[in-house]
Amino acid sequence: MQAVVDSNYLFRDMVIGWPGSVHDARILSNSHLYRLGNEGKLFVGNLSENINGTLVNPLILGDPAYPLLPWLMKPYQHSPDITASHKYFNYRLSRARMTVENTFGRWKGRFRRFLKKVDMNVTNVCITVAASCILHYLCEISHEEIVDEWLIDVHASAAADNDEYLVQDLLVTPDSSDIRDALTDYFMSDGEANMGCGGS
Repeated sequence: MQAVVDSNYLFRDMVIGWPGSVHDARILSNSHLYRLGNEGKLFVGNLSENINGTLVNPLILGDPAYPLLPWLMKPYQHSPDITASHKYFNYRLSRARMTVENTFGRWKGRFRRFLKKVDMNVTNVCITVAASCILHYLCEISHEEIVDEWLIDVHASAAADNDEYLVQDLLVTPDSSDIRDALTDYFMSDGEANMGCGGS
């Protein structure tokens, strides 16, 4: 499953049914979300902000497996000569993306079947995953309790299955690089003023 979540641990978009062996970027490029993003129809209304002279629209945050797009931010690639500002941007992005990890953790905590390989036919898997995401949504908006032990089990399972892929930026436009650079400059000025710089 590939999903977009919000800050309240709610699934806002899901793509279900692709084999686990398919790269994240390929799943994204075949999704309705991707088409909407590239057509500028992902977010309704004029929500853009001028950040350091660059117009920035609302963004989806992704990990290194995704392409850098004007509506999809990803970290700078790690390298021996990565700059302090790029490292700090990656730190801030990683902090923001913790909501994604927490959402999946809460979902798997509630529906523990997904902590392990799901042994059923593809059609039933798709239906089961979709139904569980809807039930998770209902649990979250109803403020149903999440038990800490459930989350501990989820984190233990994730540690054994942490497989991250790097992909070269696909379809990188000057706009997407400019947006990331503007955010980097903004975070650096904010970080230096309030927190000090150089997140690890």
